[in-house]
Amino acid sequence: MPKVRPAFTLIELLVVMAIIAVLIGLLLPAVQKVRAAAARMRCQNNLKQLALAAHHYHDTNGALPPGVAQPGPDNRTTGLFIELLPHIEQGVVARRWDYANANLNYGGVDSVSAAPIGTFVCPMAGVEENPKQFGTSARGVSTYAGNAGTRAFPNFRATNDGLFGYSTAASRNRVRFIDVTDGLTNTIMLGERIVGDGNLDSYLKAPLDSAPSPPFVSLNSFATWAGILGPNAGAGTLISAGRGLNYGQPTYYEPPPVEIPPVPPPPVPWGTLSVQVWERISAYGSKHTGGVNVALGDGSVRFVRETLDPEVLKRLSTRAGGEILPGDW
Repeated sequence: MPKVRPAFTLIELLVVMAIIAVLIGLLLPAVQKVRAAAARMRCQNNLKQLALAAHHYHDTNGALPPGVAQPGPDNRTTGLFIELLPHIEQGVVARRWDYANANLNYGGVDSVSAAPIGTFVCPMAGVEENPKQFGTSARGVSTYAGNAGTRAFPNFRATNDGLFGYSTAASRNRVRFIDVTDGLTNTIMLGERIVGDGNLDSYLKAPLDSAPSPPFVSLNSFATWAGILGPNAGAGTLISAGRGLNYGQPTYYEPPPVEIPPVPPPPVPWGTLSVQVWERISAYGSKHTGGVNVALGDGSVRFVRETLDPEVLKRLSTRAGGEILPGDW
């Protein structure tokens, strides 16, 4: 009797393939969850390093660094992340920075302002995967910012009631820990920000009824740790509690249909739109699922759920407001 050669039937093969597909389907979410958790921990580690650097700076200088100085009373044109460079083992970059002639720091990919500093970037931000989304600032990206209080941007709206603010030639405006009467454990020092916003950028093509001041540019332009010059200074360095966590520009500009004969589209009132744009620029946000990492004034790092009451966020953002925080924030 001839031997029968063992083999899979078509049905058996299909069953095996189906089982493998189900197992892969179950495995992928678990892998993605682990990767997201690892990225969140790396992000928290970045913020921890920056918070400790701010403490070292305070110990050395008697106060926290300015958020933006164009220049300050000491004639140094600088900003929060520039001042922190020597305290995060980036002394080489710090020594290249020209504090007296700030324009010399900017240029091509070899300029000091284009230096890629990994500590300034959340691994979930997508810089490595899609650097072009950050425009010309791709190599000098920062997805973190210092807490400026209730309002951060533009400088004429800034409340300067957080831990970092605008220093002018007449006023140093630097915060000491003794000034944080709400307590360092109850006050945010640093937080995350989301860089891109297609809804906001859509209004770049809208016919505004007046010229924006400061100039209205793509949100991608503010993704740089050295963005301290010009009228938009502070947009990429400072964040505030003007809106809740992960706030996005709520509307998208859609030009009306072209009419024959042509009719100019109705102008968009910048006076109404401007506050939404400004507060979107300086809003806390991240690409982590469900919330945002923040570093508190005492150097601890915490993941804050995006459902946090905006009023509680404001209390956490002021240094001397005297507010009472809920115990479960």
